[in-house]
Amino acid sequence: RNIPPPDFSSNTYATIRRALIADADSPGITTGAEAQQLLRDQWEEENGTLRARYETQLEEDQAIAEARIEEAANEQRIKDAERKAKEDELAKKAQGKRTPLYSFKQGVGVGHIRQQIHPYAKKLMTTRKYVPLWYFLPEATAEAKECNREAIDNNRFQIAMDETDSSNSALTLVGSHTVRASPNAVPDSRLSWDQVMRAKSSFLNALSYGDFTNDFVKMFAGFYTGMDMHPELREEHGDKVLALYHAEMRRAWYEGFEQREPFDLAVFSEDTLEKCRIEIRRQNNEKASKRCRW
Repeated sequence: RNIPPPDFSSNTYATIRRALIADADSPGITTGAEAQQLLRDQWEEENGTLRARYETQLEEDQAIAEARIEEAANEQRIKDAERKAKEDELAKKAQGKRTPLYSFKQGVGVGHIRQQIHPYAKKLMTTRKYVPLWYFLPEATAEAKECNREAIDNNRFQIAMDETDSSNSALTLVGSHTVRASPNAVPDSRLSWDQVMRAKSSFLNALSYGDFTNDFVKMFAGFYTGMDMHPELREEHGDKVLALYHAEMRRAWYEGFEQREPFDLAVFSEDTLEKCRIEIRRQNNEKASKRCRW
């Protein structure tokens, strides 16, 4: 903006005016009016230089600001393009996870419905991992039916963005339904002999999920048959002993299987059976001791 010049005719500049008139180096200045004009001309010249410098600075600042705005806009366009590409990629992955439409023959039904097991058990059986036998009991089967129903009704694929750091955010494809272990599951060591016997058939049938060969299926079947026919069952607390034996041996077999050293589970381990007898006696004595204290 224009700045008005000072009033060089005022008393503020009287001393300067007199000095200019008296100055021998200023022969053209003989009156107060001439002194005022000289002061005004000098001010106009200096102010013009400062104004030109100021306007140049404004133009430079404006150019820098516009360049920064354009740079930020370009960066945002690049980020938007990358985000869009990522979303498209994840959307394609989600589309690829949909179950294809297979053809069927009209009028041809199903004669046998495959046994339903808990999704968590199915996942582990498919990968041939250890699964607590509880997952093959009727109560787990009922839970499995509910889980399968929820999976069909609620499972969706979503594109989620991690907003914890806007400068380094990431897109992720997640499922709204995830296979998890049941909070109601009970370890084998806490199952009764009756529960072991009720769950064994479902477990043996589920071996097909892991594509176990007939030799493995026969071995597991022999494992349960051997326990069911063992004379230990006729002994006092024999059912508890064999329930614990089952837990110890099945866990040991899967651990050996993981280490590539499986053994024939159908071969009875008398050493393990004796250790289980000792453990059950210890538990019974502990319970009796507690009752006596009460």
